[in-house]
Amino acid sequence: MKVPSPGESITEVEIAEWLVEDGDYVEKDQAIAEVDSDKATLELPAEASGTITLKAEVGDAVAVGAVVCLIDTGAEKPDGASKAASTATGGDEGSSSNAEKDLDKQKANKDKKEDSEKAPQPAQAKETYASVLLLPLLRKF
Repeated sequence: MKVPSPGESITEVEIAEWLVEDGDYVEKDQAIAEVDSDKATLELPAEASGTITLKAEVGDAVAVGAVVCLIDTGAEKPDGASKAASTATGGDEGSSSNAEKDLDKQKANKDKKEDSEKAPQPAQAKETYASVLLLPLLRKF
């Protein structure tokens, strides 16, 4: 897997942290590493599912386009695959509880919105006879 270009003017990045270990089974789009550039810290997602072999160490400065790891796509998913890998890609484990949490958040936000709509509005100042008469005069100045 090659380091993607994080920006137009950036030519190299530093491996800040590996989120997986050498020999781990990774799922496609699972975050496998964090890289630091001059401008930001980015996560590298796995391009495919398989067993990963790391080719760079934490702290290494690598050029954009350089190979930092290999993913053996022929490897089969082990039975005891990490829970983090399955939840990171929306696997069956924990996905229902995540969906329930999202629904609870949406409901709470909707309740807050409805409460703010029902809140009493501040009283607006009433126009007085003098302010109505002065307006045409002010337009002339």
